[in-house]
Amino acid sequence: MRNEVVRAHGHLPPRAHGIAAAFRTWESSVIQSQPASSLGPLLATALCSQLQMALDVRNGLCHGLVGISAANENMQAMLQWEMNDEKHAISWDDLQKQLRWLSRLPQAVSVISSPSLERPGSRATCTAENRAWWRSEFSLDVPEP
Repeated sequence: MRNEVVRAHGHLPPRAHGIAAAFRTWESSVIQSQPASSLGPLLATALCSQLQMALDVRNGLCHGLVGISAANENMQAMLQWEMNDEKHAISWDDLQKQLRWLSRLPQAVSVISSPSLERPGSRATCTAENRAWWRSEFSLDVPEP
């Protein structure tokens, strides 16, 4: 997303230096630069909303990791963290699912950032078929307009 922010602004604005700030700046750029017929603004908002959960896990593991447990016959492998006096955990399997989803997002960010609305079959136009495609292809919770 930072690369797309730099492409849109010519540089990385100070307001986009943190991870969440880069998400918000990218989302704002997409919303401001794309026409109403584009699915981009809805997709950018959905993507940033869904990325918040992954960011919360990342922040918890990087800044509040308190435990790692191995799998056994009664329990999955887990990572535990504590942030703001709240305990959280994620199973190894769920973390792997989240990482697989995240690994596919550069393609989605690229398409959302630079839509080809004129091209026949473009996935960037706001149609029911395209919203369903984004839900299926990238698991984005795209709302109906």
